[in-house]
Amino acid sequence: MANALSRAGDQPELSPRQRQILELLKAGKVNKEIANELGIGLGTVKQHVVALFKKLHVRNRTMAVSQGLNLAAEAPTERPPVIDGLLERRPCVVLSLGLPGNASPDAVGLLHKTLSAFAFEHDALFLARKDNAGDLIFGLQRATEQDVYKALRAAGTAFDALAECAEARAGLRGGLTAGLAIASMHRRGGWSGEAVASSVIAQSRDLADGAAPGRIVLGAAAENLLRVLGPGATGFTLSALSFEAVERLPWPAGGGEPPLAGRDEELACLEDLLAEAAQGHGRLVYIEGETGMGKSRLCRHVAERCRSLGGEAQHFVCQPESRLSGLYRFPDGIPCGPQTLSRSLAAAPRRPPSAVIVDDGHLLAADALARLTEQAARAQGKLVVVTARKFPKSAARPSAQFKLGRLPLEAMEALVAQLPCSQDADQAASVARQAAGVPLFAVELARHRGEGALPLALRVVIGARMDSLGLDRVLLRQLARAATPCGEAEIAAALRETPEALRYAIEQAAAGGVLSRDEQGGLSFAHPLLRLAVEQSGVE
Repeated sequence: MANALSRAGDQPELSPRQRQILELLKAGKVNKEIANELGIGLGTVKQHVVALFKKLHVRNRTMAVSQGLNLAAEAPTERPPVIDGLLERRPCVVLSLGLPGNASPDAVGLLHKTLSAFAFEHDALFLARKDNAGDLIFGLQRATEQDVYKALRAAGTAFDALAECAEARAGLRGGLTAGLAIASMHRRGGWSGEAVASSVIAQSRDLADGAAPGRIVLGAAAENLLRVLGPGATGFTLSALSFEAVERLPWPAGGGEPPLAGRDEELACLEDLLAEAAQGHGRLVYIEGETGMGKSRLCRHVAERCRSLGGEAQHFVCQPESRLSGLYRFPDGIPCGPQTLSRSLAAAPRRPPSAVIVDDGHLLAADALARLTEQAARAQGKLVVVTARKFPKSAARPSAQFKLGRLPLEAMEALVAQLPCSQDADQAASVARQAAGVPLFAVELARHRGEGALPLALRVVIGARMDSLGLDRVLLRQLARAATPCGEAEIAAALRETPEALRYAIEQAAAGGVLSRDEQGGLSFAHPLLRLAVEQSGVE
């Protein structure tokens, strides 16, 4: 029987996804690269490739590419190439470290080797410099809210690595700051490796050059990220930190504590549970919500309330695993191992009420968080509060669980009106509407009102969320340009792609809470600041 493809004018009907994958096969992409580029699972790619082979009546990738080239030559019209790279303004954190000019080649080599290894492990970009120095740029591959803390840990790691080079180690200088970088990015995220430019690099180097030996100087932007994204401690001076003490994380508040607003139900329930703990009953509470919803603020309230009643409160904050531990005591920032937390949970209360608080539990490994919650559920005579963006199914069953959602407009207006940066009624209403229910957004917008550009801390928070979802940046940028909600066909036409080819990307963005549909099926951003962030990140 003759092969159906050999008959003149008879071409296989490929789906839009199969055509995308065929184009990527032609480009020499392997399955893992195709999965990353299209934002689908590796198993899904394999299924599409098998189906593609069957439709093309081929047995391998080489034959598929060859057959695909024949189809392209016979096609009456040429499809536009898949858009991949684009320039984007991204929030970044830059650490610059330098050794004295007389440092030995061995010391310089050790510094560069240490920074290079740290960059590889933490998705940072390492720039080696001939003047006995080097830079780490965090946030290009994927922005996270912990990048400024990662940079501090990198500084401490480099300092420790130079232990056998005492003279060079004593002369180590550092600079740390943050800002925006213009970088070439893949369509679904990740730095393409082709270009990066930022004045923040020069600023960080200047800070390092002006630092005293043995100290790391923080720029104002880095200090602000620590203030906004940290758990809110007070009493730290951040102008310069000692390398010897850099593992002790600085958590400044600065500018006054934002008031609690719109959480009356949660506060009343926590008050009741604290009273039950004072009577000797163990209680486990989960507080769940995205960044900026007030989880850390509720934690501080519980600790303050517990102490005001004459009791004791032990407060821990989680960070991604560091060279010592992923747990830190609050507010002194001293690292502590999981054994310290275990002892706190197991010990009998010395004076009621007693509370143990673990903030940002989602930054622990999933199995570590599950073990923590199991032990917390067994704690006697204590109120144990654990916060996370989302708790895994393996977590122990709590006594109560709060899911912090967006606040109503009235609560947001009340919050803005109480901020130290005073707002009149019209300004408060405007900020509240733009923040659309997220307390952190309201606080930062009010602090930076009139600046036009989105505050850097909010760029970090929004960018971290976007990067974690691997969303289609071309799709989002097109929607950000539109004045009104757009239908799938309208977006596809503007991008010269088919609705079927974009459907997965749209569904992914909707499932991640970035896009929403109106009653007519029109697509728009689910939060006004998401649109503003995408709009301001674009580089034409």
